[in-house]
Amino acid sequence: MLRTFAALLLCVLTASNLATAQEKPKIEVMYPTPNQRITAVDSTFIFGNVTPGAELRINKTAVKVYPNGAFLAFLPIKSGKFSFALEATLKNQKATKEIPLEVPEPYVVPESLTIVKGYMSPSSDVTVMEGDFWSTSFRGTPGLNGYFLLSTNQTLVPMTESPPVPQSYWAQAVFGGGDFPDSLLVKGSYNGNLLLDESHVGDTAKITYYLCRKPLRLWDSRDRQFKRQLDSCKCTTRENESRATIWPAHKILVGVLTDSTQTLRVGPRKGYFSVFQPRGLRLRLTGYANNHYRARLVENHEVWVADSSVRLLPEGSRIPSGEFALIRTRRVDDGVQVTFNPGAQLPFDVDYDPLRNQLTLDIFNCTSSIDWIRYDTADSMIAAIDFEQVQVGVVRLKLDLNETLWGYDCKYEGNQFVLKLSRRPALSSKLRGIKIVVDPGHSPDPGASGPTGFKEKDANLAIALQLKELLEKEDATVFMTRSGDTPLPLYERPILAQGYDADIFISVHNNAVPDGVNPLVNNGTSTFYYHPQSQDLASLVHRRMVPATGLNDYGLYHGNFAVIRPTEFLSILVECAFMMIPEQEMALQTEEFRNKIARAICDGVLDFIDKEKKLSDDGR
Repeated sequence: MLRTFAALLLCVLTASNLATAQEKPKIEVMYPTPNQRITAVDSTFIFGNVTPGAELRINKTAVKVYPNGAFLAFLPIKSGKFSFALEATLKNQKATKEIPLEVPEPYVVPESLTIVKGYMSPSSDVTVMEGDFWSTSFRGTPGLNGYFLLSTNQTLVPMTESPPVPQSYWAQAVFGGGDFPDSLLVKGSYNGNLLLDESHVGDTAKITYYLCRKPLRLWDSRDRQFKRQLDSCKCTTRENESRATIWPAHKILVGVLTDSTQTLRVGPRKGYFSVFQPRGLRLRLTGYANNHYRARLVENHEVWVADSSVRLLPEGSRIPSGEFALIRTRRVDDGVQVTFNPGAQLPFDVDYDPLRNQLTLDIFNCTSSIDWIRYDTADSMIAAIDFEQVQVGVVRLKLDLNETLWGYDCKYEGNQFVLKLSRRPALSSKLRGIKIVVDPGHSPDPGASGPTGFKEKDANLAIALQLKELLEKEDATVFMTRSGDTPLPLYERPILAQGYDADIFISVHNNAVPDGVNPLVNNGTSTFYYHPQSQDLASLVHRRMVPATGLNDYGLYHGNFAVIRPTEFLSILVECAFMMIPEQEMALQTEEFRNKIARAICDGVLDFIDKEKKLSDDGR
């Protein structure tokens, strides 16, 4: 009997302990992840979820918990090793979790005589040419005298200390009003410039910096008194781990583009000079830095190309040049083609001015021998074509248009250049005859996540499917880049749209902010375009999105996104809401809110088509 009672008591106690354990609140942190290195330096956000009804404190600060258990906080952090300590309480039961982080130390201006390691430019090996105007820099003790030396020349070059500048992330996160305390200004940044001549030519030259309390009088390092002078002027030196190779001016290195459509940039990993250059294009390479080759198109026109997209050709390889005498236009079903044959595939750049309704085409390494322009009299889109040799090696065509340019495409067919201009599609009632590609962003990658783990790719798909349905009710022909979780690489999405012969491309996304930016203040609805002919569509969609969502107007942007860079059709990208904000994540999980977004995008497209129809009716 006693054994039975003891067993029963044990069961009761075990059940009681299980109930107690079950009441212990859960804590799930979606961001940041443990041991993550974050780029913010004074404050950042943390979000996730706890058991609904629990109270939450993070680093002893009370944090709001939403009915579904979600939380989002923007809290101070400290540089170095730092942790978020979370404590959730529910019915007298507590749970804790710690999220250790690594926060970069802010730059500290040295007081002792120092050249700081890790703050030298170039930061990787570079190749430049005789005749280049070359620059280098380092950070060190402020208020002194800086110099640098290239080992191929042995003559010191004086450097100038730049005015103090704010540390970017500290300044942005803490002192956004532009009032910076002296302690957060970067001082001691020394910069030097050198016009490279024949004496500097050589392979893997060492770069040595000198920082002296007194100015040097002797700059030739080969002088017998030079080392003694360094001691008397109290100098310190440091060698840059990177090397500089200086090619002679007569060196010719040719590379060929290997990607199907290559982008030319204005600097390594910088902005775009021109997009969609063809595979097989040859360029003269004149330098190298940060995994990019520098290429000279013509005098005063240099571009940069990723080294992964370039194959070097044997010495003596030819760089093609060209000329053409005839330009011809031909009407096609949905526009007009402009063709000419320069005799080789040459680099080009296209610019469209919607205010003038004028398209400008520059062909590089080319000479004008134009005697003839043959217009197709059945075409009414092109009003006139003008041409000029704007400099040696650059032929410029200016196309004045009678009609709105909807899109364009450039390609070579053999050595013949083909510029296809697409006119406004035939417009009738609603969206009949309009082909629209809807792109739910992300997948296989999940994109951003909300505090409860709701994935952006799923929110994007749900909105896109509702948008498809609404557009089809307005008689549009709609194609989806994905209708489920089928993996689809980023760069294949616009290729699909090209295959569908799209008129409009809409990429659906939901947003997040980077470390150190306060999402409680910086959030809302935003819309992006890349090419100017798409700006009006983006503006009208955005005008509908803001009141429909009831969120902040987070702005209309020119945005350099891969999916909206193609030129053949109008393309926009919408960032509907913020996944990381609990109220907005909860809203995105409802069909009602997603339908408001889809309805707003659809109405914006209708507004745009109505506007275009009126312009068409007016003959513009």
